[in-house]
Amino acid sequence: MVGAYFLSLFLQLLFTVGAITVFGLLIHFANKRFYKLSGGGRAVCYVTGVIGTPIHESAHALMCLLFGHKITEIKFFQIDKESGVLGYVKHTYNPRNVYQQAGNFFIGVAPVLLGNAAILLLLFLLARPAFDGVSAAVAEGISGGAVESVTGVFVATGKSFIAVFSPLNFAHGPFWLFLPLAFCIALHVDLSPADVKCSALGVLIIVAAFAALDLICALLQSLSGIPALSSVTDGVLKAGATMTCVMTLSLLFSLVLLLFAGIARLISKLVGKRKKRAASEKEDTDDGVRS
Repeated sequence: MVGAYFLSLFLQLLFTVGAITVFGLLIHFANKRFYKLSGGGRAVCYVTGVIGTPIHESAHALMCLLFGHKITEIKFFQIDKESGVLGYVKHTYNPRNVYQQAGNFFIGVAPVLLGNAAILLLLFLLARPAFDGVSAAVAEGISGGAVESVTGVFVATGKSFIAVFSPLNFAHGPFWLFLPLAFCIALHVDLSPADVKCSALGVLIIVAAFAALDLICALLQSLSGIPALSSVTDGVLKAGATMTCVMTLSLLFSLVLLLFAGIARLISKLVGKRKKRAASEKEDTDDGVRS
């Protein structure tokens, strides 16, 4: 039972706190690399930020309200060339209030959760066939147990990519509106250093809450034979797998942008080398004529 307890706790944390943190950081690094490859990174960030930043900050603000934090100042979008900060939410809370303290985690990671939910909503409104394909892929991905859920996330991610970027969708007019909106959101749902710092304040309470719940369920299962621990773990894993599959949406869009930026940079370098070679050959020819 001790082994089952720690395994359940590990899997639950992996599919909740771990998944959100990992995907948030993956999106952050993918977006950072995209801005670097795109050349005019700051200009691209400003243009996409008009849509992406308000959604990012709105996610923070909504979680502040849900967890009883007081919002003291909010900026949905700004252009601050000195700091590079496009928006922010300043909030206060009672550090002795466990609920509000735990809320720091959800406030910090809110853009990853609600930003992807916004992409999913746009997919539902503007590209219903793609939404149905993603929904089917997610449902299939979370249909198994613990081990199947881990592999199911990767399968669902691949099928979601196919569902979203199917050639059939490009023949659907509203899909062309969905794409730029989704790209703008995906470029601004990642976790900033300030977001990570905020979420870290509530992690220990989240871990303690899972540990306490699992301990109660393990004792109940041991004394009564009711599969409380396994049922809770299965429920958390399915919810976490669903959340993880949804989070892959923004990562997919970030990776597509990164791919195009990489291809554009490669083409630019090849063209540049070709021009230099042509100029060098021309100089050699001119020297030959003068001699």
